[in-house]
This record gives sequence, structure tokens and C-alpha cells, in this order.
Amino acid sequence: MPRFAAVPLAIALVAPMPAASALSAPPRPAARHNVSDPIGSLVDRFNAARTDFAADDLAATLAPDYQEISPVGDVDSRDQVIGFYRPDRRVPAPAIKSSERAIALHGDWALVTERRSFDVPRPDGSVVTRSLRARYVAVRHGATWQLASAQFTPIPAR
Repeated sequence: MPRFAAVPLAIALVAPMPAASALSAPPRPAARHNVSDPIGSLVDRFNAARTDFAADDLAATLAPDYQEISPVGDVDSRDQVIGFYRPDRRVPAPAIKSSERAIALHGDWALVTERRSFDVPRPDGSVVTRSLRARYVAVRHGATWQLASAQFTPIPAR
């Protein structure tokens, strides 16, 4: 089950990862789209539905076989994710900012990558910014797009 409240802890526990292998293929340049495009709008609707705990709106953005990997490594089904974001389960959450969005279109599917950042208050009154790298897989069904997958990976503080 997704655990938004566990995100700050999960991020704090992540150790720096080694650099990718020099043998890996160079990344394919991502096609840039503005937020008015259907894929960017889909991701925006998905994130807004999660923030608002609007389960019905969230369900409209998700493909029937949607899977999500949470920041703590849990694999959640579509039903688990929608259930977590029911209005009666709403909990206070920090404002989250998106940046560094890149979209790579591959015909009837697309990869979307973005940075999601939020401020976490510390017991001493200071604030620390934490970030996640989000990866979404969108698929086209006729004229509409839905998310087939999302993964949220904590970015270690540097």
C-alpha cells in the first residue's frame, strides 16, 4: 500500500547509488512537450487527484492493469492505489512541486520523467527539501491516454 507519510523516512534512508555503467546505452533524447499536451495533462491530473484524495478522478487516469512502485519499494495494484486515495483516508501532506519534466513519445506509449520536491519540517524548526524522481508510463487507448505504471525513487540529499 502506498505510504505517503513514509516518504520522508524512505528518502532519508536512501544511500547514494553508484553511477550507471559505462557500458549502458546512451539515453534517447526525450521529446519536450508543454503542459497543455495530452500526456503532460494526464500526469498533472494524476498528481492533482492524489493531492486531493479524489479517488474517482484518480481512477480515470489509470489503465486497468496499472502498477505502482512506491518510494519504499512496495508494488501496488490499481485497486490498492485507488483505495489509498479515498477521500476518507486523506492526510495532511506538504505541497509538492514538479520540475524537470521530460516526455519521450513512442507511438502509442510514452515515458514521462519528472522531479517531485517537497519541504519537510525538522523538530528544530528548520526545513529540509526532499525530492523523488517519478517515472510514468502512459499508454494510448484510442484518443485517450492513461497511466500504466508509475515509480517513485527517492533522490538522496547531497
